[in-house]
Parts: sequence; structure tokens; C-alpha cells
Amino acid sequence: MRAVTGGPDATWDRFAHWAAVLSDLAGAAGLLGWDRETGMPPRGAETRASQLGTLAAIHHRELVREDAGDLLEALGRGGTLGPDEQAMVAWARRERDRAVRVPEALVRRLAEARSRAVTTWIDARERDDLATYVQAVRPVVALKRQVAEAVGGGAEPYDALLDEFEPGARAAELAPLFEQLTQRLRPLVEPAAAASGPALPRRSWPADAQMSLAREVAAAVGFDDEAGIIARSAHPFTGSPGQGDVRFTTRVNEHDPLVSLGAVLHEAGHALYEQGLPERYARTPLADAPSLGAHESQSLFWENHIGLQQGFWRYLEPALRRCFPGAMDGLGADAMAAAARRVEPSLIRVEADEVTYNLHIALRFELERGLMGGTLDVADLPEAFDDGMERLLGLRPPTAAVGVMQDIHWPEGLLGYFPTYTLGHLYAAQLAAAAEEEVGDLDALSAEGRFTDALAFLRERVHRHARTLPTRELMSAATGRELGIEHFLTHLEETYLLPA
Repeated sequence: MRAVTGGPDATWDRFAHWAAVLSDLAGAAGLLGWDRETGMPPRGAETRASQLGTLAAIHHRELVREDAGDLLEALGRGGTLGPDEQAMVAWARRERDRAVRVPEALVRRLAEARSRAVTTWIDARERDDLATYVQAVRPVVALKRQVAEAVGGGAEPYDALLDEFEPGARAAELAPLFEQLTQRLRPLVEPAAAASGPALPRRSWPADAQMSLAREVAAAVGFDDEAGIIARSAHPFTGSPGQGDVRFTTRVNEHDPLVSLGAVLHEAGHALYEQGLPERYARTPLADAPSLGAHESQSLFWENHIGLQQGFWRYLEPALRRCFPGAMDGLGADAMAAAARRVEPSLIRVEADEVTYNLHIALRFELERGLMGGTLDVADLPEAFDDGMERLLGLRPPTAAVGVMQDIHWPEGLLGYFPTYTLGHLYAAQLAAAAEEEVGDLDALSAEGRFTDALAFLRERVHRHARTLPTRELMSAATGRELGIEHFLTHLEETYLLPA
């Protein structure tokens, strides 16, 4: 298969085939992971762990093949590659350089431990079984530390894990950003909470109707249901086994539809990005975002800069009344918007308001850095988590289920992922400011159901570039702004402190 033209034909064709095989293996593993979260029976957990371990080992073996290194070296010397091809080779070389430092046996053990830990986590969280959770997460953390030490490349082990999700990111660079952001956020919490409207009254919002609305909302913002699936899971997530197959999940709280609607817009933002990647990059190293910070910017753009505004709720009100005729009695678009923007420190990260959310992330960044640096043991993680929640948010979790056990990331081995949420918030605010300069007031456009204007902006400025540019360069070109916290803070002040 020739994805693009250029390069010595035989060498390039071998490279393209190798890259496509790697893509297919990753897609197959992603599909097994999707099924594990949405449909696998409980007794299939051990077999699924073995399957995912085998696929991870095969993917690693394919990635580190010696002749693949020869291919990359030959293509690097060729001098005839176009810009896209150079980017493909650079990404492949980056992934291979990381992989060759990690033994295949470690890759397999980690994949198996992750799969077992996720399955255990789902049950342990339900039963508030902290001891079982710690026992399952301990080997995952230990194996991730081994990976970090093997990969190296930074001033501390955590840097290697950050670099997996946000290439080039370093803990020493992120730490002052989190410190500055935390110092600016904490004084906003009390006045924003005081200015908040009431929460929704506790009523019944049927799960089936919520899922029907989820599909309607996703379609409205541009999700192509002929190239995707929406389902339910314990923790919302998005994945793509390959071009033309983008899947996301939401979770349902039958007493609060805002939980699902927020998750739908967030995950739809990820899914729209995947569906917007150019077809010519399918099964190549460019068929992805350049980082998870870039990916999170898309989900947070839709969740916060569209879904929290009054215009969105004015557009959505007829559908809400149709789906929930009883629950909507006495409620209108303004009441729903006010409830969606309600600020109140929360124990649960995924349910946190936009003002306090990044305080949750600052805590996780601090704890992950300790876990990888050896200053925090997994056995001490629950107490450290509770202490941090009390320090940053004034809340102490009454149970581990709503404390340290709440997220899938640590059982899944996704250490280094959490900081990308904060980077996504910052980039999303800058994208929203640039979008309003380009297409007009997003709130007014949403009220008219003109979501295609915002989507077209993102398609042009972000999606079409796929992985051809590093994130900082991509976002700077897309927004005309360098990464910073000021646009995000301005957005918070205008949304939560100024009269509607």
C-alpha cells in the first residue's frame, strides 16, 4: 500500500506495510479493550488479560524488528521524502526508539497486569474494597516504574511517562504551571460557588431516554453514526480501532442527566477529532493527534465552551422536553444551564465543575510524580490522596470508592496522562477565543443549532493536520497564541463570576 508518494519505491513500500501492520495490531488491542469495558462477561477477565498481553508482545516485537530500524535509517538518508513522509518516519522512529529500550517480557507483563487491574478495579470500587484495589494497582505501578527507568530521557522517571502522552513534556516544566494555576484557581472557588444557581431537583431521568438523547446530541454536533458507536461504561472513554470506526461511551446517573450530557459532549469531542483525521493517513503513524493535550483540547472545547453556555441549552430544551416530559416540569433552558455551570467542590473528578476540575488534576500530578520518584508507596497512596483533597478542595473522601479508587487511570497504567487534561483546558480556551474571532459568538451559534461552524473551524485549524505538527506548534498556529493560563482564567471569570 502506498499511503503517499515519494521515497525509493521498494523501501517506502516496506515501511508503509510495516506501519500498517502496527496500526492493525493496535486497533485489534483497542477493540478488545472496548469489549472488556462494554460487553465482556466477568469470567472472561483472565482470558482477556492474556489476549491483550499477547497482542502487546506481538506489537512490541514488530515495532523493534531490526530490519525496521534499517528501513528508518535508509529513509532518513534518502533525501527525497515529502513533508508528510518525513513526519511519518519521524513518528515511527520516536516510537521505535522508545520501544527498543523496553524488554518484550516487561511489555507482556504490564499488559496482563493492566487488564487484570482494570477488571479488579470495576468490582473493587463497587464494593469499596480498598485492600483489593491496592493489591491490583501495586504491580501496575511497579511495572510502569520499570518502563520509565528503561525508557529514560528525562531528569526524573516520571518524564518518560509524560513523554508518552505529551511528547516533550517534563515534570519540572509542568510543576510551576500547576503551582501558578492552583494559586489563581483557589480564590475563584468561593465567589464562583456563591454566584451559582441551584442544582437540578432530584427527579427520575430514565437511562434509556438519556442514551437516546446522547445519540441526538452527538449527531447534532457532527458525530457520524455510520462511522461510530455510542455505548455505556463505568468510565467514559473514546477509542478507534481504525478509520471509519470511532467509538465512545458515556455513563448514566438516573437522578442527574448532566453527568451523561457532559460526558457525551466530552467524548464526542474526542470522537469528532478521530473522525476528522484525513483518510490519506489511515494505517500510518500520522493517523492520530500529536499528543493527548491536543486531543483533550477538542473534548473540552465541546464540553465547556459549547455545552456549558446558555445557547446550547436553549437549543436542547425541545429535545429535553420530548425525552423527559415529567422531569422537565418547571424547568427551562436557563435553569438547566445554571445547573450545568454550578460550582461546588466535589469529591469526584469527572463530576467536578470547570473551576475546581484542575485542582483535582494538580493533586494527581503531585501523587504520580511521587509514585514514580519513589517518595510515595502505593500502600500510602489512599491517605495521601485524601490529604490532598482536603488541602486543595476542603473535602475529605468518606470512602475509598469516592477517593483514590474513583479513576480508571492507575489500574490502567496511564500514569502521565492526567496532566494532559489541564493542558487541554488551556488549549481549549485559546481555541474558543480564536473560534469566536473567526466564526462569531459561539453561544449565539449554539442557540441556533449551528454547531457546524465551530466544527469547521476545528477541522481546518486542528483535525486536518493530524500528527504533522508538534502540539505546541499546532496550537500556536491554530490560535495565534502561545500556551498560557490567562485565556482560561478569563473564560472562568466571564462564565462564573459575571452576571448572565
